[in-house]
Amino acid sequence: MKNKLKELIGNLPSEGGFKKRMRFHQAWWRAFVLADEPGNHPGEKNKTIGSVILNGKITRKNFLSSNSIAAVEKTLQEREETRSGILAEDRLFNNLLSSQPLCFNFFGELKLDRDFALSVLRCFYPEITRVNDVKFEFAPRKKYTNDNSAFDVAFDVMAGGRNGLIGFECKYTDSLSSKKYDKREYRLIFDRSGGETFIAPYEKFIMAEYNQLFRNQLMCEALIQNKDYDFVLTGLFCHQDDKDAQKTAAEFQSMLRDGASKFRVITYQDYLESIQRLDISWERRELSMLLWARYCGIKLSENVFK
Repeated sequence: MKNKLKELIGNLPSEGGFKKRMRFHQAWWRAFVLADEPGNHPGEKNKTIGSVILNGKITRKNFLSSNSIAAVEKTLQEREETRSGILAEDRLFNNLLSSQPLCFNFFGELKLDRDFALSVLRCFYPEITRVNDVKFEFAPRKKYTNDNSAFDVAFDVMAGGRNGLIGFECKYTDSLSSKKYDKREYRLIFDRSGGETFIAPYEKFIMAEYNQLFRNQLMCEALIQNKDYDFVLTGLFCHQDDKDAQKTAAEFQSMLRDGASKFRVITYQDYLESIQRLDISWERRELSMLLWARYCGIKLSENVFK
């Protein structure tokens, strides 16, 4: 029996901790919920891996609802026009552990229904009065930071008569950037802020652990400085058990002036609990339960994991 279960789960790399448990859960989801064969290993030719599916671009099995799929298709069409951000289609359609399909699963419904998007966002930002658009892999058309930085999801919103952007970095098991990046444009944007946002030294912000969140914040500052938006807020969307990401985010928040209002962490648990409190249809309540089952419900795969 053990060998049969191992065969169904498929090959998994040797790793530990949070990522190991989440990868196993996604392999379990593939085998016992999607009833799909293991897909191609992204880094090793002629090998398969349990946390990847086959032919996801055709089957769309990596997505939990028709609106998630519609949001993907609409985003791909929009990207043909803007060419902003990086959307790796193999990871998007086939990799169960990737944060890209996760982002569409959680927020695709909001792109297709802006009234619902407003109800959800107001759980965290009560000052918001309208949602104009929900954008995936969003970056300004003009590359102010001269790099490939992009928000995984961004909400174009109104707060009264003010137009704003709320941009989030979305994480599942991938870590925040472990590389140090530094560009002349970063320093220019930083210096122009005049201490209104950044209260720690520049050298601390470009450290590897903060670099990704810093580059996102720089995009925000550039959007404000160039008057593209009246206000821009940032944040991290991550699993409630990802303590390392939350620790880094809390440290980054403390490096910003009035950091609690400029940058916030929203966990999957926060998001799902907020949706469940809303007056929503059964279909949306069912989707929230599917999101829990796929991304949080590791109790479902516990017996197989053991």
